[in-house]
Amino acid sequence: MQLNEKSKRILNVILHEKQMTLDTLTMMLPYSRRTVEYELERIQEWLVGNGLSNLKMDGTKIELTVTEALIEQVERAELVWSEEERELVITLFAMTQVEFLSSFHFQHLLDVSKYTVQESLNTVKKQAAQFGIDFSYTRKEGYRFNGHLQTVALYVYRTIEQLLEKSTFAQLLDLCFDSWQVEFMERIGQIEHFENLNQFQFVESHREKLAYFLMIGSRLSPDAYVQDDDSWLTEKVDASIRDNFEDVPQLWETLMMLIQGGSKVSEEMDELVQQNLASIMIEVIERFEGLSCTRVIEREALCEKLVLHAKATLNRVHTEIMPSDELERYVMKEHRVLNVIVDRSLDPIRDQIQTKIPSSEVMYFTLHFAAHLHQQGQHLDEKMKAIVVCPSGISVSHMLDHILKNQFPDFVFLPPISQRDVLEFAPLVDLIFTTVPLPLAVQQQAHVTLVPTLPTRLEQLALKRQIQQRFIANGGVARMEVADILEVVKKYATIHQEAQLRKELKHLLQDEPMKDEWKGGQPVLNQLVTKKEIQLDDQVSDWQESIRLAAKPLVDNGTIESRYVETMIENVIEHGPYIVLMPQIAIPHARPEDGVNHLGMSVLKLTKPVFFPGEKPVRAFFVLAAIDQTTHLKALAQLTELLGNEQDVSLLLEADTVDDIVEVLNRYSEEEE
Repeated sequence: MQLNEKSKRILNVILHEKQMTLDTLTMMLPYSRRTVEYELERIQEWLVGNGLSNLKMDGTKIELTVTEALIEQVERAELVWSEEERELVITLFAMTQVEFLSSFHFQHLLDVSKYTVQESLNTVKKQAAQFGIDFSYTRKEGYRFNGHLQTVALYVYRTIEQLLEKSTFAQLLDLCFDSWQVEFMERIGQIEHFENLNQFQFVESHREKLAYFLMIGSRLSPDAYVQDDDSWLTEKVDASIRDNFEDVPQLWETLMMLIQGGSKVSEEMDELVQQNLASIMIEVIERFEGLSCTRVIEREALCEKLVLHAKATLNRVHTEIMPSDELERYVMKEHRVLNVIVDRSLDPIRDQIQTKIPSSEVMYFTLHFAAHLHQQGQHLDEKMKAIVVCPSGISVSHMLDHILKNQFPDFVFLPPISQRDVLEFAPLVDLIFTTVPLPLAVQQQAHVTLVPTLPTRLEQLALKRQIQQRFIANGGVARMEVADILEVVKKYATIHQEAQLRKELKHLLQDEPMKDEWKGGQPVLNQLVTKKEIQLDDQVSDWQESIRLAAKPLVDNGTIESRYVETMIENVIEHGPYIVLMPQIAIPHARPEDGVNHLGMSVLKLTKPVFFPGEKPVRAFFVLAAIDQTTHLKALAQLTELLGNEQDVSLLLEADTVDDIVEVLNRYSEEEE
């Protein structure tokens, strides 16, 4: 029995942890529980066959005695290559070898049958064709790639990205190149010299990809591919790129694009660009405040983070090099509503760059807002100290840092670090959260815990229990949340009345009765606004009267006190007509402590507009009474979606009856699946 890529990856995690549960192991890996169980059987057979320590499995508990002989054997273990691994080897080998290559060469290289090699060769041909490159066999040259040099260079980079996703990438490189590790480190030094000259630093993962690109791309023979006699792009290559990478002129054009689009830890920005972005980000924050009906505390701190991220976004948008979609699973589970509001808040950036912002970039901004909204109240006292190590880039590191801070509010988290700095910071902390295995020297200085790059809510709960049982003296059990229970139920059953189930579970789990019906849950739009809260009128004398009239249903039913209405009016006098979000639409609101008894919303539609300061006309009012910063967000996101539809806004403004308004609101009031 031989190990494959999955089983070796699982074994490496067990070697790192030494003792863990099956649930924790599954949480750390991108495989199903059934796959993990199957691969554990393969690992056990391999260990027995090689006379090594057996896996001890007691129920779901897994334990392995780690010895030097075991580690050495694992490193030397021959693997059964997967289809994708075989295709990567064929691609790299065929691109970089000058000798005649037949199917026999690949058969011998991969130690597989002629039929298996032919299947892999056919797949490589199809994949290359989709990229605009020909991969074919001739009697004169054997198997060769044919195409434009720059296209082939980009294909090399794409192949490197796929290669580095494999835990076996080092063994795959061993098949293709001799003593590549030395050249790789030389290329790392070459890139670091370029970084020092230009006063910026790539994120660790991008630096590594560039180093492999230089190492492998340097083996491309320019004469073997189509080249432009006079490329305008070559003329635009910066002199520092030419000088620093003078040994690979065939890669200059591609290298320039990869350098410009690559994620950087920090980068000096032109002062005017900095000021312009800061101005735009303040506008984004103000728009977010208006749409979410919340006040952002410490605006300057959030603005600074958004400016740095916006610079990276502009690079990625204009170079068409997009970040990984890895974060979508987390954002769509944990911050779906917030993402809708942030998306609408980013219009000032769209107006500036005159292009669409990819959904993945919107999610990055959402995580920055989420982190800021949850960051209040941190105190540096005698708490457990932790740090996050993530080589996937600064944005992903900060997202993981934010998730862990929410799960462990009593811990003091140092700023996230790269893998290269971990030895320096390990003595300063009690616990290191890492997405990649760390050397034994680090494990001897601090507790090291492997975590997924972006853990879901269930994975966070499992991690919280693991940490509490392992490190926290009182050994308390993590509090069970309604969302956690629902997520488990959805895996094994179909829920027909989720809202009712959520409400009953919430009451069941709470120690004290809730002060507000909605606190802890998020009602949809038509649950907040019923016919009783909707009014139609012809006109009012002034904007102050319009706010008082719009809020009247909420005063009458006890949702708000009269002082809340007067505070809304005073806020407009003091801060201007910030509640007028768009022509004809206003969302009056104040803070919960200004007189809110229950969550609520009311609607007033006028036939003739009333004018706010600055000659801003308004005909439709949505008065919001929020009890906290989150409970109202789902309804508000649905309202935001409505206001983004010009046709439905027109129907709302031309409504003749309360039923007409209810019909429009109902279209946007569905519960999320």
